[in-house]
Amino acid sequence: MRKSQIRFNDARAENLHDRKVYDTLKRLPEDVHSCVVHALLEELDDHDLTLITSCTDWRLVDWKATLVKEYRRESRKARNITHRPNYPVEEVLDDYMNKRRGKVREAHRQLRARFDGLDHDKQEAVMFAFMSIGTERDRQFIYEKLYQDTLFWTDEYIPFVEKWWETFHDYHMPKVVVKRCPREYVLEHLEELEDKCNYATLCLKTGIPPVEGRLPYRTYLYVLKSIGGQLRFREGEETVLKWVREYLYEDREGNLFDSIFEIPYVSRMMNYLGEMHLTDDILSLEAFDKRMNAIPRQEWASAVIKAIEEEFALPEYIFKSIE
Repeated sequence: MRKSQIRFNDARAENLHDRKVYDTLKRLPEDVHSCVVHALLEELDDHDLTLITSCTDWRLVDWKATLVKEYRRESRKARNITHRPNYPVEEVLDDYMNKRRGKVREAHRQLRARFDGLDHDKQEAVMFAFMSIGTERDRQFIYEKLYQDTLFWTDEYIPFVEKWWETFHDYHMPKVVVKRCPREYVLEHLEELEDKCNYATLCLKTGIPPVEGRLPYRTYLYVLKSIGGQLRFREGEETVLKWVREYLYEDREGNLFDSIFEIPYVSRMMNYLGEMHLTDDILSLEAFDKRMNAIPRQEWASAVIKAIEEEFALPEYIFKSIE
């Protein structure tokens, strides 16, 4: 269906909480990229996202609204937590801690094998035993339980994690502290944790705005979107185009593109802009893409790079080393 044949129902649109996206959709050019429509729909709350499909017979809007709703529904699904049986292991733990001759190896095997079935107190005892006198493999076993195993984790382990970090400063533990401990505790130990864990996770946990340049462009937008951060004027547009420029410089496969929206991760970054209600940035990127449409495919990448550098007065690109 051509855009000129698409109908919009202004009377129905009066029931929207916010008509901004609806009015923007009406003004879009006929050959608008579907990525732009998707990004604009990300701005809508659940009520408007459902209602807007009845405000127009534009199939692209209906399709993209369905995708956004499905993504939100999946994101909200609660994880099921199961219970595990409990087995007493006091004697086995005693043999391991006191290194009784001929019993340590079997005690070690039993503690690992039975770990998931222990109650909270016994699990803490085994964890501290492994971290205090165990091998590097044992410490990795505990770290993975604390950090990765959602079914294993309970907030009752928070005091244990805090005690372990303050006592031993094990190099695995900063990631666990940032992921599992309360925000107030992380902020209290921010200086000692900042360079020892995932910076994006640290910003997400504490709500501290990320420093530009410390994260990949798409991660930078994701973190700011997630913590409710603010962007400077045109910073959203600039961040997306900086990623486009970087990708085109480093595209060693020599891929030929017709649109910036075909470049990996651009679609997701556009959706982040939508969730941040940055309509002007979204439309500016649409306009930039349209300006590049007339350029032959063989010259497209170079022309896009040049246009981005001129638009934002960017310095000469520095290639990253390949390890």
